[in-house]
Amino acid sequence: MLKIKFAFIGLLILNMLIAQEIKYEDLLNKKWLLSNYIIGSRELPIEKKRKKDYYIFKENNQKEERLFGEKVVGTWEYLPHGKFIMFYSADKEIYVPARIRLLNSTELHLSIFDINSMRLITLVYHSK
Repeated sequence: MLKIKFAFIGLLILNMLIAQEIKYEDLLNKKWLLSNYIIGSRELPIEKKRKKDYYIFKENNQKEERLFGEKVVGTWEYLPHGKFIMFYSADKEIYVPARIRLLNSTELHLSIFDINSMRLITLVYHSK
């Protein structure tokens, strides 16, 4: 029992050391290009029609977004407690929460729960 407690504490400390603290400024004014998906343990390439999808997070919760080749109007909000980003439609009637991980300064993971497939899908973005 004591070994299990030490193993758990060790894993918790290791996880805290590996996890990078995300700051609002780390996300701003970079063009985050969609590069691939992660579903379960499988990495999948993006479709041809999504090759030019991107986000540019700007100050004052403004964003520039291209989705399926079309510009999307809306806002965003970074929630540091829990490391979430909320995406809002222009009229704020639709919102999508996404769990965020910043692996380094050039790789961003947004994890979204897809209701249709009942799976967690991670969208991987790289900055330019």
